[in-house]
Amino acid sequence: MFRAGAIEVCITPPIGVELAGYYTATPRYATDIHDHLMAQALVLDDGATRVALVTSDLCSISVPLTQTVRAIVQAQAGIPPGNVMVTCAHTHTAPTTVRFRACGAPDAGYVRLVARYLAGAVVAAANRLTPARLSVGRGEHTYLAWNRLGWNEIDPSVEVARIDTADGEPLALVVHYACHPVMPGKITRITADFPGALRRCLHARYPGVILFANGACGDIDPVTNRDAWGSASFSDIACAGAELADDAWDAATAATPVEDVRLHVRHGTLRLRYDTPSPEALRAAIARYRAEVRAMGDRPESFGDPAREASLPRLWLRYYRALARRLQQGRLPDHEDAALQAFVIGDALAWLAIPAEAFTAEGRMIRAASSYAHTLPICYANGLYGYLPPRRQFEADGYAARLAAAVYDRPFFTPDVAERLVEAASALLR
Repeated sequence: MFRAGAIEVCITPPIGVELAGYYTATPRYATDIHDHLMAQALVLDDGATRVALVTSDLCSISVPLTQTVRAIVQAQAGIPPGNVMVTCAHTHTAPTTVRFRACGAPDAGYVRLVARYLAGAVVAAANRLTPARLSVGRGEHTYLAWNRLGWNEIDPSVEVARIDTADGEPLALVVHYACHPVMPGKITRITADFPGALRRCLHARYPGVILFANGACGDIDPVTNRDAWGSASFSDIACAGAELADDAWDAATAATPVEDVRLHVRHGTLRLRYDTPSPEALRAAIARYRAEVRAMGDRPESFGDPAREASLPRLWLRYYRALARRLQQGRLPDHEDAALQAFVIGDALAWLAIPAEAFTAEGRMIRAASSYAHTLPICYANGLYGYLPPRRQFEADGYAARLAAAVYDRPFFTPDVAERLVEAASALLR
């Protein structure tokens, strides 16, 4: 028997917690709350396998947070750690659990608390398991996503998994769409951005738990950033959420029932190779940026739109000095192994957890290579290793290939990193 349970909990941090996602010379602390940050848990059980999907309005999910949540869930609900997927919307007006260079630091007290909230949500959802039925649908929404690099590439797909009780009552709706939640810019008011507005609009039509899973949006911003970056009003956000909700609801009402609801969990590994700099290259970089910092004097650094060039010599100097220290201490590896995870339901639906920021083209390649008609590449899941940009970003010395590595405090990836992602993900979904 197929059963499901779901719940939503509030995870809004206290005023004063640091918000993350934007470069700032000084920390950006929360001063007010516009709307609450939420987390959702959906537990599915086919009688043999039980899985849990967690979505949230956080800016990032770290590997240690994922491990903590999984350990609590295993102890309190008996769900194996590998059967728990922990994700976030990557909201830039929310706290982070990953340390970013000059873009936000975790608040240790809040991270401990939010781990308990996320794990507790899974435990509560497991306690609510009830006979259920699943249907899947797909629509398109072409109004919100905009490719901030000027490439003619977006993924307008709106994927929906609808879970109703056996009696036809609303239980949960999973909505998947690819777009950065960065509409209001560097404000200090806590908000869930357009995913929160989307959920509120959908909940008025479907009074179950609404889960938002973000897709491959490494190069995708809201269209409101096209003319004036980070200037959307809360009215703009509400409209964006409502318009996306309209298309998601159309997909939900036309969703097709899934008869084969057998659950399978798959795991894979993505080897992330680093272009580790030599000691000579590090010394040269340090000398270069030390000179630039001296020449800059007291002038402030600023960075907003990732599609535009930024001059940040102080950030680069700190970055290369940190790399040099780690190299000297033997703590600069030539690769890391990132875990991939997939929940597969019958032959119709696959949720793929990617612990990184993937680009639109790679997300579409993964979909095309998948054996499952409804394949959802879910980024910001179970960890966050940084951007995995295509070769042309490396060739252009683009933000995602270069500056983002400094933000994520890692060496540059090798230029084949996006190809490696597609290869590893495709193997998991065949």
